[in-house]
Amino acid sequence: MDVFSHALWTNLLYYPSYKSRLRDRLWAVFFGVMPDLISFTPLTVYLFFTGNRFFPASAVVMHHPLFIYATESYNFTHSLVVFALVFFIVTVIRRGKVWWPLLGWAFHISLDIFTHPDFFSTPFLYPLSNFKNHYGLSWAEPHFLAVDWIVLICIYAYLFYDWRKKKAVAHGV
Repeated sequence: MDVFSHALWTNLLYYPSYKSRLRDRLWAVFFGVMPDLISFTPLTVYLFFTGNRFFPASAVVMHHPLFIYATESYNFTHSLVVFALVFFIVTVIRRGKVWWPLLGWAFHISLDIFTHPDFFSTPFLYPLSNFKNHYGLSWAEPHFLAVDWIVLICIYAYLFYDWRKKKAVAHGV
């Protein structure tokens, strides 16, 4: 799934419980995009500033150190095993108090398992297994993108309309 969709879906997931806790919701959104930011930001910045284009089948790109970094770091950032370990460590550090915004990371991985059937399939059991789900609908398919964004726009339009209505009622309009 694209990074913007990850951010918006994570925000929607946390919105009901964290309506008035914007800071925690923003942390959840950060963790909802963090796996892709860690893996792809260096390569994206490099490609942007060099004017190079990204062709996945290109041998030059696949052997470039930043592409290798993206591939290797993707294994860690998109692993539920790594997430569980980090989640456990954070919970222990917080003396048993769960930090719920961190689950935005697990939500990201869960979405990717079913929306990355081919390119950058999600290694959600890494390092215990190399199993990847190769069934699902690619987020890059135009129809998937269209439906994803139409649904997001409709939900956010409804939330905005509902917010405006409640604001008007509160002000006696």
